[in-house]
Amino acid sequence: MALMGELRRRNIFKVSLAYAIVSWLVTRIADVILPTFNAPDWIMQVLVLFLVLGFPIAVLLAWAYELTPEGLKPSAEVDREQSITANTGQKLNYVVISLIAIAVVFVVVDNYVFTTLDDPEFDVGYRRSIAVTPFINRSATEENAEFLADGIHDELLTRLAQIADLRVVSRTSVMEYRDTTRNIRQIGEELGVGSILEGGVQRAGDDLRINVQLIDALTDEHIWAQTYDRELSASNLFAIQSEISAAIADQLKARMTDEEQERIDSVPTESMPALEAYFAGKHAVNLRGTASLRLAIEQFEQAVDIDPQFSLAWAGLAEAWLELPNYVADTDSARLRMAASAAANRAIALDPGSPTAAAVLGWHQLLHNYDWSSAEKSFQLALMADATNVNALHWYSHLMSWQGRHDEAIAAAEKAFAIDPLSRLMATNYSYILADAGKWDEAFEVGDRTLRDDPYASLMGNLWISKLRAKRPEEAAAQILSWAQVTGRSSDAAVELGKLFVDAQQDGASVEVSEDLIERLQIGTELPEIYAAIGDRESTIASLRNAHRTGTGFRSLLSMRINPSYDFVRDDPRFVELLAKIGLPE
Repeated sequence: MALMGELRRRNIFKVSLAYAIVSWLVTRIADVILPTFNAPDWIMQVLVLFLVLGFPIAVLLAWAYELTPEGLKPSAEVDREQSITANTGQKLNYVVISLIAIAVVFVVVDNYVFTTLDDPEFDVGYRRSIAVTPFINRSATEENAEFLADGIHDELLTRLAQIADLRVVSRTSVMEYRDTTRNIRQIGEELGVGSILEGGVQRAGDDLRINVQLIDALTDEHIWAQTYDRELSASNLFAIQSEISAAIADQLKARMTDEEQERIDSVPTESMPALEAYFAGKHAVNLRGTASLRLAIEQFEQAVDIDPQFSLAWAGLAEAWLELPNYVADTDSARLRMAASAAANRAIALDPGSPTAAAVLGWHQLLHNYDWSSAEKSFQLALMADATNVNALHWYSHLMSWQGRHDEAIAAAEKAFAIDPLSRLMATNYSYILADAGKWDEAFEVGDRTLRDDPYASLMGNLWISKLRAKRPEEAAAQILSWAQVTGRSSDAAVELGKLFVDAQQDGASVEVSEDLIERLQIGTELPEIYAAIGDRESTIASLRNAHRTGTGFRSLLSMRINPSYDFVRDDPRFVELLAKIGLPE
């Protein structure tokens, strides 16, 4: 009891309380200020350690020294009759009360005032925009797990995107952050998201480990983390992805409908070999090149041979066949149409609610059947299930644009570009849709800005066609030369063709494009655009009719209604008849 009395007399408890409050305030203020300067984590750790170590020192000093009218003196030298510890204690009471008041004000301001300014709902809604960075493959080389981490990452993105209450950045943009040195805050700012999910995959024989961590991109705080150790099987992979998706939705307070829960819980295949072939096919189709698309077809065909009920693999096969003519000039059009049709219809039959299958079916219905109504229904079905499905938005924007619904088309293309902001394909599409609407300067600004970062051949091809439509022959001539150089075509032939464009459109001269020149430039679906640019009526009509007959016309054919290059033949009965045949009567 004597000790407790002495502790009270020397104000040890009051000093301890004051020290604790000051320490708490210092750490809270530092927690707010340090992130503003991008301070490393160790600074806060050192500060906390300093404050902890300082506590016993403060207590020791309060015990060993006493405040007197003459200043600070050792307690042993102060006469009890002369001691003013009672007065000092009274002052400490005021100090403690003041500190408590300051702490209360800080808590109110930090948790209510600032929160109200940032988010009227007083929640963490900003976190529900999320980017999933590429998963790290931690498997040993001999495991041959090259596509496993990418496949799991891609499939998880697909599942998260089907939760409408989340905004998920699409795959192409997040792939830019593979092996990045940027920190979480930088990634969050560049992608405009509030949360980042990081992960790693390790395969060891029949064992699988997946670890993930969800981080607040604004504060760099860990929201949630988990490690999953399972036996390697297709059903376990999908179960883990379902659990991760549900956990993220829970942590971010995202609402999930029963339909969304059912979709993320789905198991598309029980076969691990089929799933591995599918992952390899997805990796190849995303590369968008001649060799990669042929490889994708092989891998998807292998997947559906192993498991004929695998809807996603059928959808991937259809997409690969549909994209092939954009990269291979000599495709067998009849075989392509049959293969794409069989795969797309099989995919939707196996899984009628799949946004992936619905989107690819819509694209097939438009390109090969000219069935605008069915294609639109398919795209809408895909977007009802997954409003952020960039394939559906991309392809649907073309349908609306070719029908002359330019405002709707631009909105869809702009949304796809916002979902996948670093995707050169979505940038290309946005540029193309703007050009379709006659917004030439905006279209070319988007295209040129994209090309500064990446000499993307498909975008170059779109730009020289759009510049022909805009009646800018010199710019088109320069663009077709760049396109030829990037794609390995004849530069001499490109210069020659560019001169023909300038002569025809500037001087009104009668020019002719030789078959040899077309062959040297390996011109495919762009042929009607070339004949239209030089004002060759008969060749323009003939090439459009051939594109319809073979089913390989693509944009040159389907843009007939809104394409200004065709204005000089718009009153030709053969052109009017062809418009009706592709489902776009005047």
